[in-house]
Amino acid sequence: MGKMPEKLDSRQEVMHGLAEAAAERGRHFFYVLLHEPLGPIDRGDKYEGPLNDALGELGEVTGGGSQLAEDDTIAFCGIDVVVSHRERGLKVIRQCLRSCGAPSDTTIEEYVPEFAELPLY
Repeated sequence: MGKMPEKLDSRQEVMHGLAEAAAERGRHFFYVLLHEPLGPIDRGDKYEGPLNDALGELGEVTGGGSQLAEDDTIAFCGIDVVVSHRERGLKVIRQCLRSCGAPSDTTIEEYVPEFAELPLY
């Protein structure tokens, strides 16, 4: 687990806000950072749809995005996930994304109660 960086970048600030809002509802928020250049449709087909199905009643994919690099290519993409049970949710996230072929350097970011970068593998 890591300490929250002293100065958050704009993505981290947004994720931290989403995590706090989920915690207020008794839920757990994770941001899955995929070092794979996928646009919205491909990201949805490859990861978001299967993960949402795998989570079932345990949670849901609540969003996602693709970060553009300076040369207008996609640098990375991410998926926002909210679950009702932290440990079971992490287990499903890991199993599903591994079976979908997520890159080995994929990380699962947790923001509340403290910042942590959790490995997918």
